[in-house]
Amino acid sequence: MTDWDLVIECIRNAMQAMDEAGHTAESLGDQHTREEINRTRQQMLKLVERLSNLKIVLNNQAAFATDELADMLNQAFTGKHTEYRRTPRMNPR
Repeated sequence: MTDWDLVIECIRNAMQAMDEAGHTAESLGDQHTREEINRTRQQMLKLVERLSNLKIVLNNQAAFATDELADMLNQAFTGKHTEYRRTPRMNPR
């Protein structure tokens, strides 16, 4: 799986998390127990993390593309992944 596949998966997961957050918020309106509030809070924290990771990628699209291209070329010529990247790997190898 390439970094771009992981970006697409991250987008899909973020969209799913947004849907889940909406459903959770709707159900929270009916139930105000401490457990429901804590569960909602945990889901919202996961959503913030997913969206933050996606924002990093979207704010640095050119850098991610350049690093991915350099990695592919290096792997084609040497059989190894590049050691240096300006951007973090989506999936550590």
